[in-house]
Amino acid sequence: MSWSGNAARAVVVASLAAVSVAAQGVHPQFGLGGGLTAPVGDYHSTAGGQGFSTAWHALALLAFKLPVLPVGIRVDVSYGSNGANNTLKDSLTNRVGAPTDEKTKLAGASVNLTYQSSSAARVKPYAIGGVGVSTSGSTTDRAATKLAWNLGGGLTVALRGVALFFEARYVNVAAVSGFPRTTFLPFTTGIRFGGP
Repeated sequence: MSWSGNAARAVVVASLAAVSVAAQGVHPQFGLGGGLTAPVGDYHSTAGGQGFSTAWHALALLAFKLPVLPVGIRVDVSYGSNGANNTLKDSLTNRVGAPTDEKTKLAGASVNLTYQSSSAARVKPYAIGGVGVSTSGSTTDRAATKLAWNLGGGLTVALRGVALFFEARYVNVAAVSGFPRTTFLPFTTGIRFGGP
């Protein structure tokens, strides 16, 4: 059984567990966000300078705060797309003989643990980390689903019945055959409904 198959099963099981927790009186929080994804490592630029540029991403989340504890569970679903940098475009154009562009599309799902400051302040820092799967594909190749992990942090700003959040994470997706690991920094701003 593949790593990605096991990871996908883990995401489904964790999501079902989160729904079970909600049934026991823990109120869910829903959120939406978006921002920029900055490729790093070989995904940004190989030794030859070929890579991908900063672009956009979107995020939807379902979060559960465990009673009495500062620890929570968050399930994220994300989608983004990065375009080729000029060096990669030039290389592809020379290879094909006509102007050519390349884009990668990343769709992911992850189950994360969050740890938020228990202070009564309106602005609270938090840490987040988890595992999941990411399906990446390009305009010229088939998509592949691989195991991914992430680690980061952010701030929430409590308002009436909602919370704004700002976060940055490091995401590492296992390499697809013939390509380097996909590593990137998503910077996200969004809103969460259901309390801070």
